[in-house]
Amino acid sequence: MADRPDYGWNGRLGLGTPQGNPTVEAEFRRLMPAGVEYCTVRLNSSSAEPRQRLLDYLQHLPEFVRRYASMRLDGFMFACTGSSYFLPDSKGREYADAAAGILGAPVILAADAIAAWLQQQQATSIVLLSPYPDWLNRPAMQYWERHGYQVKGCAQVDIGTDNTYAIYDQHSTDAAAAAAKLLDTAADAFVISGTGMPGLPLIKKLRAEGRAVVSSNLALAHAALAGLGLAPNSPDRWLLHD
Repeated sequence: MADRPDYGWNGRLGLGTPQGNPTVEAEFRRLMPAGVEYCTVRLNSSSAEPRQRLLDYLQHLPEFVRRYASMRLDGFMFACTGSSYFLPDSKGREYADAAAGILGAPVILAADAIAAWLQQQQATSIVLLSPYPDWLNRPAMQYWERHGYQVKGCAQVDIGTDNTYAIYDQHSTDAAAAAAKLLDTAADAFVISGTGMPGLPLIKKLRAEGRAVVSSNLALAHAALAGLGLAPNSPDRWLLHD
């Protein structure tokens, strides 16, 4: 059709990623099907305190999305899970709705996308894999318990510091080593929380073993693409390093 753009003829999505995160765009590049493009805005904060940075990313989201100016988007993906763990749902939704009003397009929060995927799977119990230090891991577990999920176990990747920037130095092998401790736990689904630690190689391996597993990035891709009537690329198209 003549009104379809040359790039993104099946959809154009906005993507908000924390300022130092090198993983989000790399994973979405592998997840997006042909004809869908995403345009990134960096979520930034001048705070040296990691908890405050997480809050800034969501509280200032309406300001960040104004950087798209008149660009028309079909949806926006907020690729930071930890922000939702510190705010009441109504408050997080308030910031997301304000941003959606500016964009004229739906805004999907990473934590909401995970919840939507779990509901589709009819999961009621989860195992949580997190690269978070304790100050963030505890609210993460409490968040999912508050939302009605039984957290059967939590495997933490030790990043060696309380500063979440160190998450960006982790590898999927670090996640796999942590996950191995809880693979025998009986739960409906395995949730890899956080957008900064590479997760696709581990997801591909676990799904090949028949396990129900999702990450923040993969859940966001599912939710955003569902709005376009599409689905993420299958694992055989993820072009991962051996």
